[in-house]
Amino acid sequence: MLSPKLYKLVVILFVFIFISCSEETDEDTGIEDAPPAYEVNILPLGDSRVQGNRPNHESYRFELWKNFVENNWTIDLLGPNTDTSEYPQFLGLDFDPNHAGVGGYTTIQVLNTLESTLENVEMPDVILLGIGGNDLVRNSSYEDAIVNIHGIIDILQEHNPDISIFIEQIAPAKSDIVTEEDTALLENFNANIMTVAEERSTEDSSVISIDMAEGWNDNLLADDVHYNQLGAKFVADKYFEAIDEHVE
Repeated sequence: MLSPKLYKLVVILFVFIFISCSEETDEDTGIEDAPPAYEVNILPLGDSRVQGNRPNHESYRFELWKNFVENNWTIDLLGPNTDTSEYPQFLGLDFDPNHAGVGGYTTIQVLNTLESTLENVEMPDVILLGIGGNDLVRNSSYEDAIVNIHGIIDILQEHNPDISIFIEQIAPAKSDIVTEEDTALLENFNANIMTVAEERSTEDSSVISIDMAEGWNDNLLADDVHYNQLGAKFVADKYFEAIDEHVE
């Protein structure tokens, strides 16, 4: 049997060891939980390809949101519009349904409503701009569409000089409805989008073009112009790759 003095010494030693172990940090043990990679406000902006219309056709937004969740990003999808379609949970989380896509919108309509859109959302860090298809379908001048996109960028950079803007070089419509003239218009438009991105990037505000036409095929379409699930995933993955590379 321990003497009272020795017993007291053992107790003090045990308490000291316990407290020392308890104060060991997560960094010391190497098991610190990784924080979210980023916290970013993102505004998806454009036409019906942004808006979606389940179950008839898909937006890329759900698949892109899944990419963010899976890669531990903390993001807030912004917009005055709410997608009321049903989406399953992903990794226990509910889809963020906000966006600023409107079916039928042309570049001038996005430009004319942009100030109002920005007044009704938090300040975006990132813009995903998918627009121009309706301009081309309606035989509008692609040059006018490019001028309008410059105007959109003017407003966005004025509101947030540090904003990152991703602009789609848009995917084509179904091949059996596209004429040679349509193809030429699309190619000219997309080439100009690349030039816009180069010209409008600043030291603080990156403007990045994403070529959605490269690798595109009819199997990615739900109808003549809108995405099916495979098409939505195709576009979402290209967006995520670009955002992951350029947003810090």
